[in-house]
Amino acid sequence: MPNLTIEIRNNMIPGLAGRVRTLVAAIVAKTAADIETNAKAVVPVDTGNLKNSIQMDISHVSSDLHAEVNVGATYGAYVEYGTVKMAAKPFLTPAVELARKPFEKALGAAIMAAVKK
Repeated sequence: MPNLTIEIRNNMIPGLAGRVRTLVAAIVAKTAADIETNAKAVVPVDTGNLKNSIQMDISHVSSDLHAEVNVGATYGAYVEYGTVKMAAKPFLTPAVELARKPFEKALGAAIMAAVKK
């Protein structure tokens, strides 16, 4: 059976790469903001330090297709994963999982919208 290769070059569909990138960059930023919001909604609160330390950051990343949600409190990992003396109280992992399906759906819709233009 012969191999079939389909090649789409950037100049074959003018503007497609730029349209997709613009849409995906917005989706990445929105998803990071959603993860921050979701994590803050479920994080255990004692003093509020851990909750206040959860921040979306797109200021220093190398690409508009990259965003980070950081936990600045040094003990955040202990709360998330637990210790031998303390049970885990996950807040970041559930926030990411909650944002996963909307992210995937938005990516599919963005690609379809860019192709239709």
